[in-house]
Amino acid sequence: MDSLNPIRTTIKFGDYEFNIPARELRKSGRKIKLQDQPFHVLAILLRVPGMLVTREQLRQELWAVDTFVDFEHGLNRAISKLRESLGDSASSPKYIETVARHGYRFIARTEIVHPSDIGRKLRLAVLPCNNLSGGPAEELFSDGMTEEMIAQLGQLEPGRLGVIGRTSTMQYKGSHKGIDQIGRELHVDYILEGSVRRAADRIRVTAQLIGVSDQTHLWAESYDCEFKDLLTMQSDIAGRVRRSLSRRLRSL
Repeated sequence: MDSLNPIRTTIKFGDYEFNIPARELRKSGRKIKLQDQPFHVLAILLRVPGMLVTREQLRQELWAVDTFVDFEHGLNRAISKLRESLGDSASSPKYIETVARHGYRFIARTEIVHPSDIGRKLRLAVLPCNNLSGGPAEELFSDGMTEEMIAQLGQLEPGRLGVIGRTSTMQYKGSHKGIDQIGRELHVDYILEGSVRRAADRIRVTAQLIGVSDQTHLWAESYDCEFKDLLTMQSDIAGRVRRSLSRRLRSL
């Protein structure tokens, strides 16, 4: 196998970021402790994601020919520690798959973050809120809710977060396109989806943040209030979404 490419500064998978030169593994921005051997195993597996890395290849990379160790025990322990750090399971793996009697394979989708991407402004699209109740009053509220969230999120961190305008996103009202397709068409990193449901004089607004690269849900919250002053409700709920999302964006 080729040596690690130094250009591949950071590799993202799921909520994790693996920075090779810094020897760091982070989950949602929080540093995860990773010992030396598990670090090297992960680096080797991420070199060829989706491909089998044999136990013999790992032995050759991790232990010198003249080093006398219990290789089987050492490798099994390194894999176990690595899975523990990733919150992974041998029986139902999300990241590291065991190929019985042969080796291991990294099975999660990966994304290379090049040095030129560091500090790049994130792009977010707020899709039109979905009116689950179907009434005209709820439809009016849903459209206003979408506009208010775009306006408030656009002021969140303009130097770091770019929010797509209403004209571009309203074309997806009622659309059945997937998150990945919408993300590609709008050239965004994240999508905020919302829904509105009314029961008598109460209304519930649900919002969820989705990563376009792997369509994973990164954050979600629901807000309940009395259905009365539409403008006040929209402003209050959008403000709560903005504050919650602000905390979540710090780890992206």
